[in-house]
Amino acid sequence: MLAENQDEMFREKAKAAARPGLLSRMGKRLIYLRGLALGAKRRQGWFMENLTFRKAFNMALTGTQFALKNERMFALPVAVKIDISPMCNLSCTVCVHADPNGNPGLEKQVFDPKHRMSVDQFKRIVDEVKGVSAAVSLYYIGDPLVHPDLDEMCRVARDAGLNIHISTNFSFALTDARIRRIAESGLTHISVCVDGLSQEKYQLTRVGGRIDRVLSNLRRLCEVRAQLKQEYPKVEVQYIKFQHNVDELEAAQRAVESFGVDQFTHFWGSLANYTDGDPDVYEIQSPKPRRGLPQCYWPHSSIVIKYNGDVIPCCTYRIGQQYTEVDDPRILGNIFKTSLREVWNNQQYRLARRMVSDPTIVERDLSLKDHFCYGCPALFETTEDNNRRNAKSFRHEDLYDMGPDGRPIRKPGAVTGLPDRRAAMVSQVGLPGGQFANI
Repeated sequence: MLAENQDEMFREKAKAAARPGLLSRMGKRLIYLRGLALGAKRRQGWFMENLTFRKAFNMALTGTQFALKNERMFALPVAVKIDISPMCNLSCTVCVHADPNGNPGLEKQVFDPKHRMSVDQFKRIVDEVKGVSAAVSLYYIGDPLVHPDLDEMCRVARDAGLNIHISTNFSFALTDARIRRIAESGLTHISVCVDGLSQEKYQLTRVGGRIDRVLSNLRRLCEVRAQLKQEYPKVEVQYIKFQHNVDELEAAQRAVESFGVDQFTHFWGSLANYTDGDPDVYEIQSPKPRRGLPQCYWPHSSIVIKYNGDVIPCCTYRIGQQYTEVDDPRILGNIFKTSLREVWNNQQYRLARRMVSDPTIVERDLSLKDHFCYGCPALFETTEDNNRRNAKSFRHEDLYDMGPDGRPIRKPGAVTGLPDRRAAMVSQVGLPGGQFANI
């Protein structure tokens, strides 16, 4: 009975923002636009620094073609996101690298240390976008510091006039020499995750991480940058808030600002997992109506390239389906089999732009149900909201118990209100620390 009561309570809280009606839809739209504006402000340095006429023209052309809902793009991507390796050293609760603990959506993830892009392959991408694109961002679901050639890739991109951004948990045992190489690599922007000051609170979501290492690496990076009298890399600290760590936020901000970081950003996190947002665990109800502007900016402005050259149009949807052997990742093409420019304007990419411009096209062309963008909550009315667990409304202990090894274990769906994923037959499973095993 207790589990049933908790289940009902959690479902009601999760559905509060999903109730039908004009005000609800307008509210979601305003939240989306506000998030878009805040994101642009947070990342403006990636695009506006080291700006040239050609880059500015490409941005302006991108904005124009977005507003006109063009399907064929003359502009190139303003930002190029590259998953140079999907490997990671941590098992954060939100991520596909989380401890599976019997969750089929996580057990089917497959990661291999050989999954990494070569420097030559990276150079090929840079050669196609240099002088026009503003920035490359070298991560998707992996931590870029696990790639042995990260420094060389940063130098290649910087020599081509590109801004380079990475986001890292920074929980590595880095030597002073390694810190210096990062500072001298040409990297222009780095975001470091500091989700608490005490190890007890930090490790609840950054599973396997050590906050002392994070703070030491952060302090020494700022010191080396000052010693070298360099403007770059500019350092952002990202503090993801949870009810268990929000009391340490102000102290964390004071601490990292004393190191000399350039930016401190905080926002509420998620206690759900990326796989809870995959379209196989929620209902896709109907396409949203056509509006004056496209309902997603990704297909007109950015591109996501996986380590093997496979291309997807964004980094926020179908995350749990990208590195498995049982799911169709619904890629739009492969830049190593053709080229970035060819993929950018191929039929699948044009269909993505058509769908974000008018989601109702699916009702007239049922083949679009096989497209990557089908079912995305940005374009369709869905029940995906029921699977969200914003940390502002939910506590860590609402969803997780602690195992005997001190690592979190998610409670059953009957307690959390989250769906129990359907089982899948898999030949390999991901393990903590990014390893894998045959089964």
